[in-house]
Amino acid sequence: MAKKHTASDTSAGAAPRSRATARRRTAATAAPATTAANDATMREPTREEIAEAAYRRYLSRGAEHGRDFDDWLEAERELKQQKAG
Repeated sequence: MAKKHTASDTSAGAAPRSRATARRRTAATAAPATTAANDATMREPTREEIAEAAYRRYLSRGAEHGRDFDDWLEAERELKQQKAG
């Protein structure tokens, strides 16, 4: 069944947009959001980076148990400072 065109479909005699045009416009407007998300991701350390830095801190303390949470928080803080600056 064919779609009925209404006044809102075509304003002032303009041709209706095709699906391909709508997809291109959607992709074009989505690009800046993707770039912004990548910028935010670049500033935040990954879980793996934090784990590795926390493990290095653990080893540098002589592999003393019981301070894993402190090592994690300190490693995360240091990595965030490095990526921000």
